[in-house]
Amino acid sequence: MQQPTELIALGHQYLVALVFVVANLAAAVRLMCFRRRGFRYRRGMSWIAYLLVVGTGGQALDVLVRHEPVTIWQAVVALLIAVLVYRAQGNVACIVRVNL
Repeated sequence: MQQPTELIALGHQYLVALVFVVANLAAAVRLMCFRRRGFRYRRGMSWIAYLLVVGTGGQALDVLVRHEPVTIWQAVVALLIAVLVYRAQGNVACIVRVNL
């Protein structure tokens, strides 16, 4: 039988992992569903979007399949990326825009 504090810690780990997986999957799906609708095609932005889809989706699958541990800081970064992707409506060029 586990102690109550151990159960709380275990629940906390599962909650952090759930937030991490959901945020990464949400970002990957939103990037995959992006439609240009008049935006010009830029090969570099397309590669960055591809790498973001592979990276975020791969991280989510890694936690789901291999049960890798997730820290709270990884979940925060995953949430930040998901928020940026959704605010830009999946347009990577809006996320990495550089104004000189």
